[in-house]
Amino acid sequence: MRKTLLVVCFLLILGAGSRHVECRRHRERRRKDYTLFVFGDSFVDAGNLPKSSGRSRVSRGWYYPYGSSDSSHGNQATGRLSDGLVQSDFLAQMLGMDESPPVFSTLRTRAEVENGINFAVPFSGVMNGRQEEQLSLREQISQFGEFVDHGSVDDKQLENSVALLSVSNGHDYSHVSDTTSDRQLDAYIDDVTDGIVEGVKRLQEIGVSKVLVNSMPPLGCSPWRARQSVGYAQCDGAGNTLATTHNRLLRRKLDGLEDVHVLDLYNSFNSLARSMSGSTPCCDTSDHNAYCGQLDGNGRAQYTVCASPGDSFYWDNENPTQAGWEAVMDRLQANIQDFLAA
Repeated sequence: MRKTLLVVCFLLILGAGSRHVECRRHRERRRKDYTLFVFGDSFVDAGNLPKSSGRSRVSRGWYYPYGSSDSSHGNQATGRLSDGLVQSDFLAQMLGMDESPPVFSTLRTRAEVENGINFAVPFSGVMNGRQEEQLSLREQISQFGEFVDHGSVDDKQLENSVALLSVSNGHDYSHVSDTTSDRQLDAYIDDVTDGIVEGVKRLQEIGVSKVLVNSMPPLGCSPWRARQSVGYAQCDGAGNTLATTHNRLLRRKLDGLEDVHVLDLYNSFNSLARSMSGSTPCCDTSDHNAYCGQLDGNGRAQYTVCASPGDSFYWDNENPTQAGWEAVMDRLQANIQDFLAA
């Protein structure tokens, strides 16, 4: 089989002339049978919140135009807050899987846990979400601990396990206002980063062998912050300062913990967004209070979708497009693989 593949690759290269041809075996990247456990927010959620009977800001990931670029799922909405795949899907592919492991809310049998579990939900953070189903990071990790205690995850799976932890879409900081004093903000950032570190340590106590932790992206350049300027032309400096302070404190607190690696979303988002569509989201609304996918009482769309989502970095006010996530994870892949191999 290997000889046949090499011959086919050689012939393809001859026929391609100077064009670039990539030839690799399916799942060649897999070094071992990893188990992936995912915790956090919409950056990594793969549809944990159940589909409701009507669309809303919370349930919008189950309705068009979400999922419209996701050919692997028939271009249908899957609960992911993107036009397609999200960060956890691309990490899973690095580990030799097809997509994110099954979401916790749909698990029915122990066999479904073979590749891992996704516990993440939108609007999650260190603090509780606004609604009962929007579990905090601590509550998600508690669910995982119960699964392990009940024997649904065995020692072999934990031995080769990777956790992806994302408290990065800014939910914890969404209520911070201009009236918040520097002292109050510093104390709050300290609490949030303490909660993330506590989560990492708890995962290690449960038995997870490697932990990947997202840093905070440049919040001031996200569409929901940048839209305060005309045409999303200017980032919010206060939002970016908050993110850099969060990241500096988080790295300092995680420094010295073994088998923990921080993923640099800040610089990845910053440079890739600039090279794609900046802070302008593909799915945009003219009303600042509206959301991507919203319909009025007559069923008319209160949003517009760009012609080429693959050229946009941001999909909606907070979340990257499938193309955006693919570019981010491609940039981070070498560091992730080096970390997992160590």
